[in-house]
Amino acid sequence: MIANAVFVATLIFLALGFGLMSQMHFLIPWRNLILHAYLQPIATYCALLFANILGLTIWIERKFFLRDTGRKLKHLDQEIHSGKSELSGEILSHFGGEEEEEQ
Repeated sequence: MIANAVFVATLIFLALGFGLMSQMHFLIPWRNLILHAYLQPIATYCALLFANILGLTIWIERKFFLRDTGRKLKHLDQEIHSGKSELSGEILSHFGGEEEEEQ
């Protein structure tokens, strides 16, 4: 999930950067002066912007892609322990001994 969020945040950040560069082409003659005087604030702003975009993409992924995960896992657990699933025997034989040892 983190890798997907970083990928999406990078794409959004690059799209914003390229869009901004296409709008600010009139600043090209002063590029060296701007970068020399304001490199640290620009880099700090870019890092904070990327962190905010990353946080937003993680929140969106958790909100929409991990919806009802607990309910789905509970349903799967009940299905496995009921014995009606094809994988029930294999899973219970693999994990069943661990549960008995814990009790």
